[in-house]
Amino acid sequence: MTIRLNGYGVSYATFAAAEGLEAGALAKLSGNREVTAAGAGEAFIGLVVSVRDHLALVQLAGICTLPYTGEAPAVGYAGLAADGTGGIQAAEGGRQLLITAVDSTDNTAEVLL
Repeated sequence: MTIRLNGYGVSYATFAAAEGLEAGALAKLSGNREVTAAGAGEAFIGLVVSVRDHLALVQLAGICTLPYTGEAPAVGYAGLAADGTGGIQAAEGGRQLLITAVDSTDNTAEVLL
């Protein structure tokens, strides 16, 4: 039996997309209702799912799978920040999120935003 949490508690919002923003980036607010890509060590609000016509659909809540850099995170709550390349990294004082699974072969973590 395979357990999947995909779709759990997912919620999205549409924001104006800053120039150069691409799907797969971790988003941070850059202005009123506008998002840009979060840089290394920065807090993020969610995952950019798509960008079209200068609008970004951002997943703000729910389970998503994100690449990680640095040491593999452990399951449980951890402080996380953007790594500047669309993934996450451990960050003391970062956003506390629940990591429900880690794949150290693919360097990905399943995270509840």
